[in-house]
Amino acid sequence: MRGRDAPELVEGQNLLDRYDIVDHIGGGGMATIYRAHDTRLDRIVCVKLLRNVIEDGSGSGGAIYQATYTHFLQEARSLSKLAHPNTLRIYDFGFLALEADDEVAPRPFQISEFLDGGNLETYVRARGTLRPVEILAVLDRVAGAVGEAHAVGILHRDIKPSNILFSQVGDVLMPKLADFGIARAIHRRPRPGETEDTLEVLQAVPLFSPRWAAPEQLTSHEEGPYTDVYALGLVVAFMLQGRPLFEVPDVRTTFADRAVGDAFVRDRLALHPLAPEVARVLAAALRAEPRVRTQTPFEFYEALAHAFGTPRATLPSPVAHSGGVPSLPPPRAPAESITVEATFEGSREAQSVAPPERWLEVDGRRVRVVETHEKLDLAVPTAAGVDVRFRVTLLPAREQLRVNLKGLNCFVRRAGASLSPALVADADGAAEFVSTQKESLATLSWSFGMTRGAARVFPVARGELVVPFPQGHHALALELGPERELIVICRRA
Repeated sequence: MRGRDAPELVEGQNLLDRYDIVDHIGGGGMATIYRAHDTRLDRIVCVKLLRNVIEDGSGSGGAIYQATYTHFLQEARSLSKLAHPNTLRIYDFGFLALEADDEVAPRPFQISEFLDGGNLETYVRARGTLRPVEILAVLDRVAGAVGEAHAVGILHRDIKPSNILFSQVGDVLMPKLADFGIARAIHRRPRPGETEDTLEVLQAVPLFSPRWAAPEQLTSHEEGPYTDVYALGLVVAFMLQGRPLFEVPDVRTTFADRAVGDAFVRDRLALHPLAPEVARVLAAALRAEPRVRTQTPFEFYEALAHAFGTPRATLPSPVAHSGGVPSLPPPRAPAESITVEATFEGSREAQSVAPPERWLEVDGRRVRVVETHEKLDLAVPTAAGVDVRFRVTLLPAREQLRVNLKGLNCFVRRAGASLSPALVADADGAAEFVSTQKESLATLSWSFGMTRGAARVFPVARGELVVPFPQGHHALALELGPERELIVICRRA
């Protein structure tokens, strides 16, 4: 039998006619990890292959494998719905039949971005305790990623330092939330082929990490966004103290004390004296009773930032290298934060009237804000002297934002794709406009921003544009070049 970390894919092996295995880089209880080369886009990617045997020493390997298999598929579905810049990006998915598996069904694998900057656990253990500004620089990004997941109905359920990875770009690192392997819909219903009994069995298998689990996970009670907040509280305690809050030889001995009250957590926090206000914020995020716990990651971040007396960090603050040892610079406060107020309450019959719009200045950047019921036609002059005309349609969606971009006098093409009259996107991206003579006319990038509380936020220079709900429920920012105005489109019901 192969060991947990034994490679099963070999160098040069090809997946999906585009990914060549480079080497084996590790593995865990659920999967084996490889580095691969995307031959179409010439980039390094990560391959995560589900193991065919899940060993937990309990004798219930079949149930564990079935739950792991289901959660592995769920991870891909969850990641495909998320577009936050601090969430691991998934690129592809497939199934692979290996000879060693004999008659076992083909195993699923994921293709995701390759993150080469290590993770928060090794970072903290190498550095020791982190400073408040360093902690906030990590928490702000991770809380945003968790908040987006909650906004589309996904609980992570396994947030811990080893699942907060760093992407290295040049001399900087950026935290990204990974491993949605046991993520679950907040209101989970059986999928096709599942019964209520099957769902109950899958949910009963404890695949979470006990050291970082909330009391309701330990006692099989109802979970919610507050479950992920508890884990974030433990992650912050780890960054503050340089070690896990529940660092004991047998973590199971802490289960009862963590589930029945708050005295045990207070005592653990007191082992490493903290400022009273910081201790209070952590204790509120780590309450045993979910109803009285801090409810959202945004509330937790804001309370901790206030306790530290450090301004909010709204833009990505990289982890910079200093003397060979990574260190986090202070998060930057925005130069300004401008909130867009609604300008009309029109009906669908009023679509013949030009949509209301206004121009704003955000940290010196000119921003054009347009509110429309559904469609907006735009014309952009190009260096070739030809106006690119295109239509933006914000598509209705219950969970995931989508946009249709259609060229009215040109084609639209994404990198590596063929020419097309239009495209539909549900995540941030970019494309170019191409003439009928196949000449590149202009480029366009778009962003759905990020959810914060009851608003959608778009970074602009060092500031931010805040679009409150309901118009912020479906909003899109269009970038046609740094010298042009930024266009933010809001869809009204």
